Amino acid sequence: MKTFVLIFTVAIIVFSACGSGAGSVPDGAVIASGDRAVFPEDVTESFERYRGDTTSVDIFKENIIARELFICHAIDLGLDEDREVVRLTHERSRELLQAQYLSFSLDQVELDSGAVRDFWETMGTGISYTCFYHEDSLIADSVCTMVRNGEDLSRFAVEIGMDEIIRQTRGKITLEDRNFSNIMDYPYLITAVPGDVIDPFPVTIGWRLLHIDSTWTYQPEPFESDSQRIGAMLLARSREARKKFLEDSLKTAYHVQVNFDALNIMQERSDSLGYSFGAFLPEEEELEVVSWDGGSRSLFSVAENIQGLPGYLPRYTKNLQWLDDYARRLALFDIEMDEAIVLGLDTAPDIARQLNSKHWENLLDKYYEVVISPEVQPDTSALNEIYLEVRDDHLIPESRVFNVLFLKDTDRIQAAQEMMSSGEDVLAAKDEFETFPPVVAEGEETLSIPFRREMIPEGDRESLWALVPGEEAVVSLSDTTALWFRLETVLDEHVAAFEDIKDLVTAEARQRAETDVIQALVDSLSEEYHLYVDQEYFESFYIPAEADSTSETESSMEVI
Repeated sequence: MKTFVLIFTVAIIVFSACGSGAGSVPDGAVIASGDRAVFPEDVTESFERYRGDTTSVDIFKENIIARELFICHAIDLGLDEDREVVRLTHERSRELLQAQYLSFSLDQVELDSGAVRDFWETMGTGISYTCFYHEDSLIADSVCTMVRNGEDLSRFAVEIGMDEIIRQTRGKITLEDRNFSNIMDYPYLITAVPGDVIDPFPVTIGWRLLHIDSTWTYQPEPFESDSQRIGAMLLARSREARKKFLEDSLKTAYHVQVNFDALNIMQERSDSLGYSFGAFLPEEEELEVVSWDGGSRSLFSVAENIQGLPGYLPRYTKNLQWLDDYARRLALFDIEMDEAIVLGLDTAPDIARQLNSKHWENLLDKYYEVVISPEVQPDTSALNEIYLEVRDDHLIPESRVFNVLFLKDTDRIQAAQEMMSSGEDVLAAKDEFETFPPVVAEGEETLSIPFRREMIPEGDRESLWALVPGEEAVVSLSDTTALWFRLETVLDEHVAAFEDIKDLVTAEARQRAETDVIQALVDSLSEEYHLYVDQEYFESFYIPAEADSTSETESSMEVI
């Protein structure tokens, strides 16, 4: 077989393999191994994309063969019963079916055309206000009292606010029309006037406080011009309201309950940022955190789900209320998945294929981790061999190393400039200034990473590149901040050292080793699982579509 690169993605492999009797080949199968089989209806559409490209057809075929053999081997190794494989398969299937359930339910919500005109007729007031969010009601009440006594709410939004977006905007929200506000704030803005402080009101996991900064009137666009935009917003609101109703109804109907003893254990083991938990005892991992009629989630399942959240999402695992809400939400997601199955949404051909693929993807990921990855760790000699092979193709451009200090205000800028004018050593007085970690090399205090010319902002490039070692320059960052640079070293263009291209060399070494390991596995597993391949079927794709009607002789020549 030809050397190939195995692709573990559903985008490439879009078929569903069926079972067959061990050691037998089902009628019509184009690939069979162990008790698995692939049929033309599983792969023809995908292979048509490569028709006429013999190399791509062969690579794609060999990817499928490897995939089937590895699945057989993974199952025999018991990896399909691995707890993490089972958990991830459940989570990814749940995500898909939950989305299908919501889409099915919310698509039934229709827009009330009369509501569009009613909404337009109440437009005409713009608003600007400041918001503050905190999970602790006592803190929210305290902030409210201070704001009523004249404190600036935006300061609290930045300093102690619990929402990253609110902190970045200083809590400021400006709307061309208050009718377009979010659902949380909308009821409080309709009658609000400048200076109003809206007492803390409950939102998801916490409390929200508003201060009305200003309002103004304007003339709305004609109804015909604005009706489409209004309709889209009202439909989104109606669907959100329908979604909330469905969620509340399902949680009530399924009697969702939370085990606070288990939540307390999670809270105690959580780190301060909520990104990880300390080790749980085996018996703790099996505790039910949340249960409902027909199902439950273990402590292990909930904790792993939280740790798998994208890094930009907030998590407050030291807060029992947040953990309680999160556990109930996971229960709701599972219930919505069950509702999707009751409705038969999982049987739609496209959805069924996706569900099947998600299972095998997780299993193959685990197989790669357990079987393949340990065998593709390159040793020093392999890395050095590849480095010597590729180093001449990687020239490191000329670069420069600077000493850098941060001038945090106009006084510090003026002080640095005066020292430079008088010939004093700015670096010797570094304690009067601040360091600038974003450009400092690892382990250094003021010495920068090597700067290539294109790394320097265009406006400052010429002035910094014109320096000779020992010369200094001040570069503005804003009206009141700047950086002080002194050129330390000029690094001439040179052939890359190993450390310069270590990642590239390591990736190349792993890829070569991986290809060899995969090929060896395929060869050995082909015998073990009695691989069958209908070569004629795959060779039929060697012929370009426009040559389908050519003679048998011409077709044979094309294959050769």
